[in-house]
Amino acid sequence: MHYSHSFAFVLAVLLLVSNLAHAQSKNSDLNLTADETIVYKSIELPDGSTSELSLHLFKPAELKASDQAPCIVFFFGGGWSGGSPSQFYPQCRYLAERGMVAISAEYRTKSSHRVEPKYCVFDGKSAMRWVRGHAEQLGVDPNRIAAGGGSAGGHVA
Repeated sequence: MHYSHSFAFVLAVLLLVSNLAHAQSKNSDLNLTADETIVYKSIELPDGSTSELSLHLFKPAELKASDQAPCIVFFFGGGWSGGSPSQFYPQCRYLAERGMVAISAEYRTKSSHRVEPKYCVFDGKSAMRWVRGHAEQLGVDPNRIAAGGGSAGGHVA
């Protein structure tokens, strides 16, 4: 895909999502759940224990692994200190109902893992690599994966 086409695709998705955020906030269903949750990374904590980070997937109803659907990965906001993947559940559901695979990613934060912001970004990169590397099993076109987020999540994206 040509660079200008990739940029246009990402820009279009981000504009769509920003417009949806306002509409969805008025009608959001607080009981939304992801279609599937997949661990994309295991990390070692300072005390020697491990923790797993997950991707919360929302898929079009008739998606098959052989499909080549566009995909977006969202990263929640929270000042690198807190937050939850559920922040983007309404947007994920909306986009999945319109043919995209939408994912809300979990990443380490200061309150949950006592890390600096650079580790949030490391997790964001890991999440994007995992999605691209598993695009075929997810039914995703590896050349049409966008990233977005709110506040600190925008930085992670």
